[in-house]
Amino acid sequence: MRTNFVKILPVVALVFSSVCAAELPEKYQYIQDAFPEVTITAIEPSPVKGLLQMYVGAELYYVSEDGKYFITGDIYGLESKKNVTEAARASARAAYLQGLGDDDGVMFAADNQKYVVTVFTDIDCPYCRKLHREIADYNDRGISVRYLFFPRRGPGSPGWDKADAVWCSESRQQAMTDAKNGVEFDAPDCGVTPVAKDYALGRQMGITGTPAIFTSEGQLIVGYRSAEELLELLQNPDAG
Repeated sequence: MRTNFVKILPVVALVFSSVCAAELPEKYQYIQDAFPEVTITAIEPSPVKGLLQMYVGAELYYVSEDGKYFITGDIYGLESKKNVTEAARASARAAYLQGLGDDDGVMFAADNQKYVVTVFTDIDCPYCRKLHREIADYNDRGISVRYLFFPRRGPGSPGWDKADAVWCSESRQQAMTDAKNGVEFDAPDCGVTPVAKDYALGRQMGITGTPAIFTSEGQLIVGYRSAEELLELLQNPDAG
C-alpha cells in the first residue's frame, strides 16, 4: 500500500498530527504499519464482515482485514435505517468528553440544568458571537454551555491570543462576553493556558468549523442553533 496517500485525504491529514499515540493489539500492528504517517488510536471489527473500523481520534475509517483497501464513508443499516458509523463516532466523542473535568472550559451554567453541551468556539466567528449573545436563552431552557477554545486560524492568530486573554482574566465568563462583543480588555499573562489542549482535542473530534456543539452523548450539532432549536434536538436526538 502506498504510504503517501494521506496527502489526498484532507480529513486524515487534518487530524493525524494531533492525536495521542495508542498501543494497538499486536494482531492489528500490520494496519498501523500500512499507515506510518497516521497515528491510529484504535482498531476493532466493524459491523461488515471483512472490514475493520480504524479510529484516528474520533474520526472513523474502514480498512479491509488484509490491509489492502481503505474506505471512507458511512455505513447505514438497511433494517435499522440508522447510520452505524455516526453512532460509533458519537461513542468515541463521548469518551473524549467524559475525560473533561469541572474546571475545563468556560462554563455558563443554567440554574435549572437539564442538559450540558460542549461548544468549541472561535471568539471572532460571527455565528459563535450570535450564539453567545443568546446565552441567557439557552440557560433559561435548562441548557448549560461549556465553551472550549478552537481558534480556527490556529496558533499565533489574533483569535488564539484572545482566547489566552479570556482564560487569564479574573472573570472568564465576563471576559468571554467582552471578547465576543469586540470589547478590548487587558489580562495578565498567566502562563500555559488550555487553548492548545482544546484546539488539539477539537481536531481529534474532527471539527472543521465553529461553533461545533457536542451533546454529552457525543452527538455533533454543526453550526449555530437557536435555544429552541437546540432544546428540540436535545429532547429528540434522532431528529438531528
